Amino acid sequence: MTVQPLMPPEAAQAVNDMLDNCACVERDQNVLILAAVDGLHGGRNIVDETVIAWIQAGVQARGAHPSVLWVDMPVRRNVLWPEFATRDTVWRIPPIVKNAMKAADLFINHVLDLSSEEELRELPETLKEFKLPMVRNMATTAPLMMSAWARTPHDLIAEIRFRTGEMVVTGERWELTHPNGTHLEGKVGKAPGGKEVYPYWRRNGYYRPFPDGIYPAVNPVGCEGVFIFDHMMPVWARHIGVPPAFSEPVCLTVRDNKVAKVEGGAEAAVLRDFLKALANAIGEDGAYEIRAPHGGVHPSALVSAAQCPDPDYREFIASFHPSSLHMHLGQAGHNRDFPYNLHTAVELRGATLKIGGKVLHDNGRLGVADDPRVQAVAAKYPDRPGLDGARWLYT
Repeated sequence: MTVQPLMPPEAAQAVNDMLDNCACVERDQNVLILAAVDGLHGGRNIVDETVIAWIQAGVQARGAHPSVLWVDMPVRRNVLWPEFATRDTVWRIPPIVKNAMKAADLFINHVLDLSSEEELRELPETLKEFKLPMVRNMATTAPLMMSAWARTPHDLIAEIRFRTGEMVVTGERWELTHPNGTHLEGKVGKAPGGKEVYPYWRRNGYYRPFPDGIYPAVNPVGCEGVFIFDHMMPVWARHIGVPPAFSEPVCLTVRDNKVAKVEGGAEAAVLRDFLKALANAIGEDGAYEIRAPHGGVHPSALVSAAQCPDPDYREFIASFHPSSLHMHLGQAGHNRDFPYNLHTAVELRGATLKIGGKVLHDNGRLGVADDPRVQAVAAKYPDRPGLDGARWLYT
């Protein structure tokens, strides 16, 4: 007989928060809980059975009907180029998973390979087709679920994210600077996805990340300058064939929203060749376009090696911290045959981002930290990590 694992109070805070305020579980819903077997044995889809059992029990306690599916993900190469797959040749969502998604009312996903932002376009297309909300639970192990990252109130991060999005106003000038010599500037274009404005709440959408931590990306117009970085978010670093933390900085020269020059060491050489291959797949205009900027808004998005032994996953979590800002290389949206969500997020830590004279980030400090609406939400949770994230970190 399987014994239900005990749930410490720290984990209960995070699990209850996720199910009530992110997943918004309702009585009698059919809830699919997905995990990948490789993640139990050192694979990239990191997970443990304890977290899955905690979530399953929590769904049952709310009168809903959980179904747990452990799946083998397709084995494939990590580096995607120079011969990019097409819609006809790319790996697919396993059929058993797709059928389970079709029968579900809610999907709680623990599989990194099935990220709606960083992997197959098939996934967000399927969520939309099935009208299926997906919670992307990134706190996939017991230590991560007990971390300050997972225990920070979801409502607080949602408030920070929304209020930061309000600072992004179409038509205003933006400027990104860093002591390393980075200086990019441009104008804020129209909000993406046909939206009238940038801020929006995720609670009613098909994509509900937990813990949340990134605000809507700026659509840049007339972006010019120099961007110097030494990090790339791990998923596409792996797909390109570079480490998430570079051996030396890369310098991009940007003219009119296009990468004009890539300079640096070994990683710069790989990026130059990657962009050439990408241009062959999606066209030069798409391959050399630079997008964003945007960044992290989660004050506790830092975890220790004890909480997460995998260094790439720690880097991934750190990309949600307010000290992290990203630019995206390439835009594949106009090429429907390209099967991947192109998410080549090059990362800068400790920068300052201003829009219309308003400071969104300043070396890890959030511009909305003193907003009375943000402060009011934080005050509701005096016993939980909040804006004072550094005081709760496990070191």
